[in-house]
Amino acid sequence: MFMKRAVNYGLVKADNMKPAILLLSFGTPRQPSDLLPYLTSIRRGKIPTERELEALSARYDAIGQWDNKLLQTMGEEQKKTLASLLKIDSMYLAYLHMPNSMEQAVESIAAAGYTSILCIVTSPFYSMVGTGAYERKLHSILRAYPNISCEIIKSWWNRPQFFEYWCSQLMAANPLQADTACIFSAHSVPTSTVGNYEDEVISAVNQIAKRVGLNHWHQAWQSAAPYGEWLGPTIESVIERALLDGAKRIVCIPFGFVSDHVEILYDNDIICRNIVENAGAIYERLPMPNGNPLFMEAMAKAIQERINK
Repeated sequence: MFMKRAVNYGLVKADNMKPAILLLSFGTPRQPSDLLPYLTSIRRGKIPTERELEALSARYDAIGQWDNKLLQTMGEEQKKTLASLLKIDSMYLAYLHMPNSMEQAVESIAAAGYTSILCIVTSPFYSMVGTGAYERKLHSILRAYPNISCEIIKSWWNRPQFFEYWCSQLMAANPLQADTACIFSAHSVPTSTVGNYEDEVISAVNQIAKRVGLNHWHQAWQSAAPYGEWLGPTIESVIERALLDGAKRIVCIPFGFVSDHVEILYDNDIICRNIVENAGAIYERLPMPNGNPLFMEAMAKAIQERINK
């Protein structure tokens, strides 16, 4: 059983053995030479073709990835904010597809003498191909560490701070104008793996819309892989329909994501922007949380609640 400290978030067990807090994130390339191992990892060991690498490289070039230290170190920034909120000195960060790898993080945790790990993934919603991928890999790694127990927080979207952040950003965008279409989006997933993911995302959208007072909005799915059957409708098709219905201003709300990265800065700010502006309409996108303390507090609360169970 875990007990709560008097002043902070209470990360001490009754026997005074702290759990290691492990923040898990997707990872992002920091230099062009990272692209080959990065995409190979994403594709589970399948080496990409030259054309695929060139296409991916063009996307990162377009968003200025190689000159933007914040994009390259977003995970570290989020870790720093979360550690500050939790008032702990030691927190571990691992990436699914880049160093510092999950294997490296677990090795460090074991070397430090921890016997339990509490993990949280930066993705707020649970999906089999999202958080589930971290979960499966972590359990595989821990087979070599039988003395370490592990818990993973599967989702954390249903915390007040999550809604406070997105509602405040949406209200600031003046979303109630008659000619404005508000389009919420989350990452698409293969239709064979949807599970409760779609229902949870739509539930969150409905709660945000109700708090802000939206009477009409759209839910879309974005950034699907170019193969297989993926959850739709796509954000591109929803934007096109809204424009045909008379919208003169499109406000994108990619609330299924947590930070600026290629799927926001390219998929939204280049592809979606081009669709909107080519139709003579105005494109806007709400700011991403990145390391915003209010937003990150939703993660901190989820950690606190799990430890105090």
